[in-house]
Amino acid sequence: MRELAREGGFTYVQFEEPGDIERVQVHGTETDPRGFEFFRGLGIVGYERTFKAWLRHFPRPIFLAALREREVASWVFVEEHGERARDGNPLYVLRAIETLPELRRKRLGYRLLLLVLTLVTGHVLTKPLTKEARTFFLRAGFEDLTEDGRSTVEPRKFPGYIAMTPHRRREVVAKIGEYFPNRPVDAGGESPGR
Repeated sequence: MRELAREGGFTYVQFEEPGDIERVQVHGTETDPRGFEFFRGLGIVGYERTFKAWLRHFPRPIFLAALREREVASWVFVEEHGERARDGNPLYVLRAIETLPELRRKRLGYRLLLLVLTLVTGHVLTKPLTKEARTFFLRAGFEDLTEDGRSTVEPRKFPGYIAMTPHRRREVVAKIGEYFPNRPVDAGGESPGR
């Protein structure tokens, strides 16, 4: 587990190995009413087991979390797609992002999104499953894929997805200092060491 930043009583980390999950507390079982809820709606039981399975994949996904002490308060999961965009840039798919219900509206998910954007290049795609999720991503800088031939991401291959272009990603990352004032940022707006 690698620490990326600290802000507002939370430590932002990148999980690198399945064993990293054993070092934290994840509330998200069917019997834990204060835990995560997203998987319940998908019929998946067991956040810890699922998180470990994701971290066994190759190439390794980008899996970040905001920790309150040892408790996972928010998390985001991103995978690199096997294809490239028409402009030659890589495609990354943000599969899920979730914050504990009691901590929503504290911008933890947005901070995790900013950190993810410093770790990828190219286009970031996501498929919002709710109206609230769509609003979150559009406010963050994602846009609808257009079918007029101008989009560098083929919309027919990604129905229902929205995307953030490399140019827009750099613009959004340039604002990271507003959310992580103590985190060093290079002149390009991205964290050093990427």
